[in-house]
Amino acid sequence: MNTNEAEEVFAKEDRLVSTNIIFHDEEMISGVTVKTFSRFHKEKIEKELKKKLKEAYPEFDIIVSADNKIVHKTSKLIQDKDDKNLGKELKKLVSLLKEET
Repeated sequence: MNTNEAEEVFAKEDRLVSTNIIFHDEEMISGVTVKTFSRFHKEKIEKELKKKLKEAYPEFDIIVSADNKIVHKTSKLIQDKDDKNLGKELKKLVSLLKEET
């Protein structure tokens, strides 16, 4: 999977401190950390990034979250590199996100 386009979208965004991107099957989950003064606009930033990523990856279900739990979980999944449990862990993440809304 070529993540260059996603990385470019995030690199152009000056309101972000860091990002974690996971591609699995037909899903893309990204945890983003926003700068201190941008935290009041988290939802707006999430929507804007999701829209840009949907243009680059129309075939994927895209999730962008600035929630600290999601950022931490995506970071941990990237470090673990355990492909066997990745699908199950991503389902847990998606269900966590749905609980929030």
